[in-house]
Amino acid sequence: MDPLISKTFTTSRSLKYQYFASPPSHNVSPDAPAILLLHGFPDGALLWQQFLPTLLTLPHRLVIPNLLGYPPSSCPTESSAFNSKAMSDDLVELLASEKIESCIAIGHDWGSFMASRMYIWYPQRVVGLVMMNVAYMPPDLEQPFDVDNINNLSEQMLGYPMFAYWEFVAQDPEAPQIIEGNLEGFWSMMHGDKEPREWMWEMFCVRGAMRGFLEWGENVPVKAYAKEGCDYKRDFMWRVKEGGIGSSLNWYISLADGSNFKVEKELTPDRLVVKAPMLYIGCPGDAVCRPELIDGPKEAGLLPDLKVVGVSGCGHWGIAYEKGAETAGLIKEFVLDRFGKKE
Repeated sequence: MDPLISKTFTTSRSLKYQYFASPPSHNVSPDAPAILLLHGFPDGALLWQQFLPTLLTLPHRLVIPNLLGYPPSSCPTESSAFNSKAMSDDLVELLASEKIESCIAIGHDWGSFMASRMYIWYPQRVVGLVMMNVAYMPPDLEQPFDVDNINNLSEQMLGYPMFAYWEFVAQDPEAPQIIEGNLEGFWSMMHGDKEPREWMWEMFCVRGAMRGFLEWGENVPVKAYAKEGCDYKRDFMWRVKEGGIGSSLNWYISLADGSNFKVEKELTPDRLVVKAPMLYIGCPGDAVCRPELIDGPKEAGLLPDLKVVGVSGCGHWGIAYEKGAETAGLIKEFVLDRFGKKE
């Protein structure tokens, strides 16, 4: 992650976050909000490596944490530790330790969820949002997230259970053991060298497919960025062997078991409107995080300052690992347009 500096911070919950930050020599504007980059599952801070050459040209400080559940950051076992309010508190405390008052929160996958929840809990701190792949999912203030209901509805509307894999990662107590028992297969399942939308649908949107693939000891050829010896694979294997996969699955479990609902039900409807500038970067090759899912919150008036763009020719993870430079260029354009100094 050169030239960034590796640091650690311990929150008021006594949880450790390891993160990377811009070096003191980086030419930043004191008035510019920091850029906070938030990875998703099962990635780490290294997800953003290809973005650095572009983003370091901006006059904004960069802060890139390994999020909760991802070594060398803390890995709690309780799903309640992963509620959105508590994790937003953690990240705001981390930024405060760097004397950062405001940020543009940029996320991929669960990092997108985290970026939007940071805005909901701390709108004065998050002045802009970029969400990659995962569209804005406003909290349901009436009832907890229901995996079975969502899968049944999507099966009726789309023809397949969009969150079928949640029945494994969020509801199956044997999931950590099964994943860790075939890490090579799990890696190849995410990064298989196949047509991305079709392969993701086959593995993520068919009930029982993910568990079956792993239990049968399956393994498929992977894309160039994911081959043996690459930084991304080496980082993933080290993190899982260091802290296991179970803690990171709590991002799913905390939504499915009501841990998030317990804190988010106290929000008022006006808090769900994202008034800050938002960029959504969709990927047509993503069978789970479908780009058109941004339309619902947009039409509901929850995203009054939204810009939507797309990155083609890749899948869910390829938007960063294959098309990182292109995606970073879209982010840079957005940041300069909305936060650059006007002549």
